[in-house]
Amino acid sequence: MSRTRKASICVRDRSAVTKAAYTFIELLAGIFIVMLATVAFDSVNQRYGIVMGIVAATAGGAAGLGIVALLYRRAWKRKKAQLEKLRADYQRIYKVLKVSDEDQSNIMLEGAEIRAGDYGWEAPPLEKNGLIYLHGLTPEWRTVWHAGFSADQIEYIGQKPSSQYDHWVPYWVKTSQAPCPFPIQARLTPSMGIPHHSGRYFEAYPQSLTGKMVKLKKSPKNV
Repeated sequence: MSRTRKASICVRDRSAVTKAAYTFIELLAGIFIVMLATVAFDSVNQRYGIVMGIVAATAGGAAGLGIVALLYRRAWKRKKAQLEKLRADYQRIYKVLKVSDEDQSNIMLEGAEIRAGDYGWEAPPLEKNGLIYLHGLTPEWRTVWHAGFSADQIEYIGQKPSSQYDHWVPYWVKTSQAPCPFPIQARLTPSMGIPHHSGRYFEAYPQSLTGKMVKLKKSPKNV
């Protein structure tokens, strides 16, 4: 049986967890670096004096920074592999022909809606029910809806010229991007954020969390 999910709660909670996780990890990394520098300073200062202690503390801090950087690099490699798999597994673009009156599996903020004529970018399923799952995106690649459709509800448009997962960055990184070439129809709508690299939820940026209404530019002509 299909179900509708309450994204207004789900997205906010997950964003808070994501940001809290980032903050906690960064705090631990800072503590680790300071701890190594302190241990190195105390060990050398007692034997060789404060000057050598400062040198040792600098070296210890640099070593700690290098270890943290290595761990971050390995973590990004895992995320990159997840993104590459999502790109490979979900390569199609569809157009919504009709919206079912029945509740189908979907995530969207209160005030958002799916409309016939919206373009949808293939995405991971919310549940195993045989539906084709799509993201409805704004020109800024923010997700308005994540929903499942039966084959008669959508029309295949073609392969993605790029992927929505090409544009994921951590919430604290700001970048400029080319606009999404196949967004939803132009309208005022709240959005949930950039599709997360895990494929299971969204990186809900602050402006998304407010449920801010975004005026979309003109949608592309029918393909």
